[in-house]
Amino acid sequence: MYNYSKKKKLIIFCLIIGLLFIVFDLIKYDYSFPEKLHYIIIITYTNILYFTLISLGILCFLTIQYVSNSVWSVIIYPIMEMLSSFLPYGCILIFIIFVFNSINIIQLFPWMNINVFNQNSILYDQIIVNKKEFLNIPFFLIRNILYMIVWNIFYWKITTTSLMLNKNYSIKLYDKLYFLSVKFIICFAITSIFMGWDWIMFINPHWISTIFSWYLLSSYLSAGIGLIIIVSIYLNKLGYLSYFNEHHLHDLSKYLFSSSLLWTYFWFAQFLLYWYGNIPEEMIFFIKRTILYKNIYIYMLMFNFLLPFFGLLSSKNKKNPLIVSIISIMIFIGHYLDMYHLIIPEISLFKYNFIFFDIGVLLIIGSIFLYIIFYNVNKNKFQYLGHPYFKESQNYKYPYM
Repeated sequence: MYNYSKKKKLIIFCLIIGLLFIVFDLIKYDYSFPEKLHYIIIITYTNILYFTLISLGILCFLTIQYVSNSVWSVIIYPIMEMLSSFLPYGCILIFIIFVFNSINIIQLFPWMNINVFNQNSILYDQIIVNKKEFLNIPFFLIRNILYMIVWNIFYWKITTTSLMLNKNYSIKLYDKLYFLSVKFIICFAITSIFMGWDWIMFINPHWISTIFSWYLLSSYLSAGIGLIIIVSIYLNKLGYLSYFNEHHLHDLSKYLFSSSLLWTYFWFAQFLLYWYGNIPEEMIFFIKRTILYKNIYIYMLMFNFLLPFFGLLSSKNKKNPLIVSIISIMIFIGHYLDMYHLIIPEISLFKYNFIFFDIGVLLIIGSIFLYIIFYNVNKNKFQYLGHPYFKESQNYKYPYM
């Protein structure tokens, strides 16, 4: 059983440092209070969204393993379950932000301002009015409640069923996990599309990308796999995940490698669709980010594609814990940059200088995420003895290594 009491001090320390960073930037820069508050909301939403989507991506990856009857990954099922445990908390926080936005306490989504539908207002926007059937507050809140309830019901059912399976060694429970995973993947395939639109793309309702939700999925799925690797290697070194070996690491690394390629494909395809389709008005998405952040696309490409591609191209590197850990951390950082660049420029009209503030909020939300994760590590065992494939997974060896 993992004891995380020592980690509490580190988490509390990170929280304090994060608060100090926030206070420092709020005092240092002479922006008005509304501007500072606006940025607090923006960056908080970005960080909550990032960690929530990672948990969701890991849950999706777990169900893929169940559906494919994967043998090698059984020993890391508990890791995936605990890393997806932030999902309920993240959904609650995101929905609270949506409610505050819908009653005009905060302003993240411009289409929620009733004046954009008023022809006598200077904020009147014909493009948003044309989308009123979909972009209206009641329908927005209802469908988002449905997304979150469905995901969390599946999360609860999958985790409770797997716990029962580990105690009862029942084939019926194993079959139940399979069918639950099939149903989740079908529901997720539909809801994740609308979620990508609602949570990020419709922050700017004038800009549309037909592959945006798939691009977003590839981002948080890749970051989620990277986090699974980091935690698995960490717990293995502590002796809590002793069955995890280089063969399991090699297979995880292949998923990390392929997911980074998938992200790169969507990343370039999104630009290519506008260029090949000759849609210059949609290029404002890229122009705005280039003006604000200069070389951000170079950094994203380096962290999310170039380093994983060349670092994991060799089969030898795929089983090296140090190399794979470094690449996983780089991918984790790279996809945070990706999330940052998707949201912040759409809400901010100019580049803020709150560098320490950004780091501070990341430390605070990240610390809360880690606290929940380590709390669940403390509660769960790391062996799936009741799973029919546990011994095969324990003795798994990649045949071509």
